[in-house]
Amino acid sequence: MTISPSPIIERGKRDKEQRRQSLIDSATAVFAERGYDCATTREVAERANCAEGLIHRYFNGKRGLLLAILESRATQVVEDFVGALPDRDTLEEEIEKVILWHLDTMWERRDFMRVAVSQAAIDSEIGRTINEGIHNERVRLTKEKLDRHKRSGRIRSGVELEAIAQTITVSLGQDRGIARSIAIEAAATLSRGICRR
Repeated sequence: MTISPSPIIERGKRDKEQRRQSLIDSATAVFAERGYDCATTREVAERANCAEGLIHRYFNGKRGLLLAILESRATQVVEDFVGALPDRDTLEEEIEKVILWHLDTMWERRDFMRVAVSQAAIDSEIGRTINEGIHNERVRLTKEKLDRHKRSGRIRSGVELEAIAQTITVSLGQDRGIARSIAIEAAATLSRGICRR
């Protein structure tokens, strides 16, 4: 006779994941609003409507919670990128849309990214998590877009697509309007430079 799992156990696992995600979401907001150093685990727990002890149980403290946020962001990058950027017919339009997507997502998350980058400067594991997770995923996805154009004969041979993808994913400063103008001009310049003539 087989015994099926108890509905209480299943509900408990689901509740745990919901509480865990609620803590990640709340910490993202609290860290962005107050800064990492000023934010407290108590504030995060209160906003998530959870016990503060769960932060220590699930994440091993505030630093572990920040790492969990960054790992969650890395997973989300792929989904966001694919959903927002269907393939384009021209190389220039492809590069422009990718640069603008990177710029817009950085702008939307700028408060939290300030927290992450400042912590990366003093904590090498956080820096590695940002680089290996978020940045490298952005570069990989951008390079895949460029590879498609290269296979279609739109990019001349000898172009180092990894270097172009790294260039495209670099943040373009604080002023959004100026950064958008730079992004559009950079897309045109890059595409002219690597196009097959």
